[in-house]
Amino acid sequence: MADLSAPRLLEFQGEQEELTVKLTASVTYYKGGLVVLKPTTGYAAKPTDAANEEAVGVLTGVYQDGIRDDAYAPGAVNVNGVVKRGRVWLPVSGAAQTDVGVMHYAADDQTMTKTAGSKTVAYRALAFKTGFLLFDLRNPDRIA
Repeated sequence: MADLSAPRLLEFQGEQEELTVKLTASVTYYKGGLVVLKPTTGYAAKPTDAANEEAVGVLTGVYQDGIRDDAYAPGAVNVNGVVKRGRVWLPVSGAAQTDVGVMHYAADDQTMTKTAGSKTVAYRALAFKTGFLLFDLRNPDRIA
């Protein structure tokens, strides 16, 4: 799949942590998009096929100075964004009951995949419902 081009609503399960993270500049962020911590910069950004990218959460659409926006493009400035971190139902193409217990990787801001590529941080699917798998973004597994 490709990065989100519109906001999305996701279903969360149980308690969520809310974190404020500094976002990479010059990117459009969508409410409901996954963001990861980029160890080379210390900023949060959309996932890519790179090692050591740990999901910090799902964007809430709330940004620095109280800005609320479902599709926010901060320009050349690194702004703070609020993310939810916890158990979340994420859409997975072809999801099945047999995917429960299987490791998945964040491919982009909307896609979890079983293909590792260069990614070294994975999340175990905890439950299944049609079109979705449940992941706990607080509990990654390091593969490499």
